[in-house]
Amino acid sequence: MNRMTVKVGLLATARKKSNKSAPVTEFYQSPLFQKTLEYASQHYDRMYFYNAKDGLLLPEDIMDPYDVSIKTFSHHQREEWAQKVIEQFSQHETSTDILVCLHGGSVYRKHLEPQLNRFNYVYEVPLKGLGIGEQLSWYQKNSV
Repeated sequence: MNRMTVKVGLLATARKKSNKSAPVTEFYQSPLFQKTLEYASQHYDRMYFYNAKDGLLLPEDIMDPYDVSIKTFSHHQREEWAQKVIEQFSQHETSTDILVCLHGGSVYRKHLEPQLNRFNYVYEVPLKGLGIGEQLSWYQKNSV
């Protein structure tokens, strides 16, 4: 990676949602999502989101209330979902000169990481191995 590398956040959404339509950045309401969003806004050149229902989301996408969880997906459905997310992502970002910073729980990451590799993205998982409380603390220390 050279110093001109663009950092792109690929961020999980949250279970806690608004009960009315709103842009992605306002629709998801958990404290962890808010801290992730704050950190990403300060540290990444661009950011994208993902959820179980739609796959890849752009910050300005309008979300309507829904109830879909990746936890209800079969292994095969999770694999297909992850492939769809990274295929959608590749329509916006080439794998050249970007570092993908992947945020989200292991239930998502264990399917997204092989797809990032398959599409030749260089990526890191800044909060790998941290529980939710530890993640909140990490964001608190690393946000401006």
